[in-house]
Amino acid sequence: MKPQNTPAAYRSLPVHKKQANRTKNRWVSMSLVAFLLMMGSCKDVLDLKPSNAYSETDVWSDPNLAQVFVNGIYDQTVLAYKDAGFGWAAQTDELYGNFNWTNENSYVQGEATADNQTSSSLNQWGSLYGSVRNCNVFLQNISQLDTVSNGKTIRRMKGEVYFLRALAYFELLKRFGGVPLITKVYDVNDKSFTEQRASWSQTKDFILSDIEQATQLLPAAYSADLDKGRATSGAALALKSRLLLYAASPYFNTSADKKLWQQAKEAAKAVIDFKGSPYALYGNAANGTYNKTYLDFFNPEVIFARVYSGLVRADRYNTVSRDLSPNGYEGYSAYNVIQQMVDAFEMADGTAFSWANPVHAKNPYANRDPRFYATVLANNQQFKGRVTEFFEGGSDSPQSPFSPWNASKTRYVVRKMIDESVDWTKQDYAASQWVSFRLSEIYLNYMEACAALGEEGEALAYLNKLRSQKAGMPPVTASGSALMDKIRQERRIELCFEGHRYFDIRRWGIAEIGSKDAMGVIITKQADGTFAYQPATVQKRVWIPALYFYPIPRTELQRNPALTQNPNYN
Repeated sequence: MKPQNTPAAYRSLPVHKKQANRTKNRWVSMSLVAFLLMMGSCKDVLDLKPSNAYSETDVWSDPNLAQVFVNGIYDQTVLAYKDAGFGWAAQTDELYGNFNWTNENSYVQGEATADNQTSSSLNQWGSLYGSVRNCNVFLQNISQLDTVSNGKTIRRMKGEVYFLRALAYFELLKRFGGVPLITKVYDVNDKSFTEQRASWSQTKDFILSDIEQATQLLPAAYSADLDKGRATSGAALALKSRLLLYAASPYFNTSADKKLWQQAKEAAKAVIDFKGSPYALYGNAANGTYNKTYLDFFNPEVIFARVYSGLVRADRYNTVSRDLSPNGYEGYSAYNVIQQMVDAFEMADGTAFSWANPVHAKNPYANRDPRFYATVLANNQQFKGRVTEFFEGGSDSPQSPFSPWNASKTRYVVRKMIDESVDWTKQDYAASQWVSFRLSEIYLNYMEACAALGEEGEALAYLNKLRSQKAGMPPVTASGSALMDKIRQERRIELCFEGHRYFDIRRWGIAEIGSKDAMGVIITKQADGTFAYQPATVQKRVWIPALYFYPIPRTELQRNPALTQNPNYN
C-alpha cells in the first residue's frame, strides 16, 4: 500500500499518531535528511522495506516518499496554540501564563538573555532553520523525480515548500528582524558558517519571492477532503498580506512611505477578492455562533488552518479545551485573561468600559461587546451546566477544593476556541483546529492600510462590516487618528489570543504598553448574592528596550562568528 497522500497525517502530531497501532518511528539513512522520519510515519511506507533502509535515492525516486517529506515540513513549520498564540499573548496585555509553558516569564520579567533560550521557548531559531534546511533539501533534490509522470504532483509540492519556507522565514523575521538567508544545504562536510544577517527589507523581499513562487504553483483549493489543510494560493496571498502590513507599519516604515501602505492595501484586497475559493466571514457573537469560527473545521472564513486528530492525545494541542478551562471543571486554567484585556472590550453600545463609571464597576460583565462572552470566561457565567465561581472560596477559585493549584490567578480564563461539548473528565483530548489565517484578519489589514492612506470611507466600510457581521456591534464614525485608534482597538478584540498582539504593538512602535503589570481581580460574594470587585496585581512585569526582538541564542553566535546579536543583548 502507498502512504496516505494527505496533509492531515502530517500537519499535526496527533494525526501522525492517529495511526499509532500501525506506526513506528521512521528514519531515513540519508545524512542530509535524517529529519525525514522524525516527521510522522505510516505503516504502509514501512511495509516497503525496513525503517532504517531508506536511501536518498528511494526518497527522490518515489513521489509518495517525497510527499511524506513535504508533509513533515508542515509539522515543523505551522505552529499552533501555545506556540503560535497563547505563549505570545502571555507576553502582552492579553494573558498571564499560569505555568510558564513557553518560558514567557523570562521575557515579561526582563530576564531574557542569549543564554537562557530553552527548548520550550518561543525563540525557535534552531527549529525554524531546521524547517528552512528541509525546504532547501527538497528543492535541491526534487528534480531527480520523474517529471513526465509526476509533473502535476511535483508542481504542487514545490508550491507547498516555497510557501513553507516563506512562512519559516517570516517566523524568523518577526522574532529577530533580518536573518541569514540560507538557500544551500549544509552537510557534515561543512565545518564553518559565515552567513551574515540580511537586513529586514532584504529578508522581506526574499520571503516575497518565495510567496510569488508559491502563488503560481499552488491550487486555489483542493477537491479532496484529505487534502484540506495543504497550502493554497489563497494561503500564500494571506501571508503576503500580513508581511506587507508589517513592512508598512511605523516601526519598520520610518519614513512613512505611502507606497508601502499601498502595497499592503493591495495585498489584503487580493485575498478579499480571491476568486478561486471565496472566503466569507463566519460566526457571530451576537447570535452565539462566534466560536464556530474555530470549532467548525475549514469553514468559509478559514484561509489556512492546522487540524489535530482526536484519536490520540497530543498534549497542549488537542487537549486545549481541558487546558484552558477552570479548575472547578477539572481544567488547568493554563492561560489566564488579564484585567487589561477584559477592560478593552467595549460596552454593547460601543462606548468604552470604565471602572470609574459606578454602573460599570457595580456589574462589570454586563452589557459588553458580545465577543466578550464568547472570548472570556468570567465570574457568574454559564459554562458546561453551571455558573462559574471565581469568587473567593468558589469552586473555580484558588480556595477551591478542586485542584486549587490549577486555579486562575486573575479570576478569568480563555473561552475562545474552547469546545464545551468535550468531556475531558472521560477523555482529555479531542479534535481541534488552530486557524493560522482567516478573513477577519485580512479585513483588519485592509482597513488599517486604507486608513493610513487617508481612504477613510473604505476603512470605515470594512470596519463596520466586521463589527456587524462578527458581533452585531454599532457602527464607528471616527476619522483621522481616532479612526486608526478604533481599527487598532478592533484588531485587539477580534484577534486576541491568536498571536497578533505581541507583534502588532511592536510594529506600531508601542511595545512597552504590553509590559505593564498583569492585573486580575479579587471577587467577594456578598450576603445578598451580589459581588464586589477589587483589582489586584498578579504579576510584576518589566519593560526593557531589547524586547522589540528576541535574542539570537548564544550557541548560534558561537557557531557562526559572522552573526551579530540584536540590540541590547550582551
